[in-house]
Amino acid sequence: MTRTTIPATLLATALGLGAATGVTAQGVVDTDGDGAYSLEEMTAAYPDMTEATFMTLDTDGSGTIDEAELTAGQEAGLIPAG
Repeated sequence: MTRTTIPATLLATALGLGAATGVTAQGVVDTDGDGAYSLEEMTAAYPDMTEATFMTLDTDGSGTIDEAELTAGQEAGLIPAG
């Protein structure tokens, strides 16, 4: 029997989560489809996420984390890389 690894985006698409929910390689799911990640969405992917860390990641003060902020947070070691 051969094991096959299915990338998260392919799996999400197969499950009907696709682009509307924006699954990242890091496992964060944009459940409301707004193109950014709320504190609740980030906490679902990173259970140890604190509001203080979220606010540090939110460098533009929008109240959400975009892909650039997510990547910058990973590069800075604030959250685990995917």
